[in-house]
Amino acid sequence: MLVLRTPIPTAEAQAFEDAILASGRDPSAFRAQMFEAANNDGAAMRRVHVITRHAAAQYDASDGAGWTESFARHLARGFFGT
Repeated sequence: MLVLRTPIPTAEAQAFEDAILASGRDPSAFRAQMFEAANNDGAAMRRVHVITRHAAAQYDASDGAGWTESFARHLARGFFGT
């Protein structure tokens, strides 16, 4: 299976940044990268890796922007620090 880095769609990137700003944090402290692969039936599988200086997480993004909601919940719970 070939996995490729791919651009995050504009709406998802904006939702990611909005979640960071809403939490009172600095967007420049976060980095997100999207990776995509096709499974055997040709359906795209997408994952987003988010990193900061002291934490990292991966989110399933195959169904679209739902990963940004999971990321926002992690921010609210303090997963990425306070």
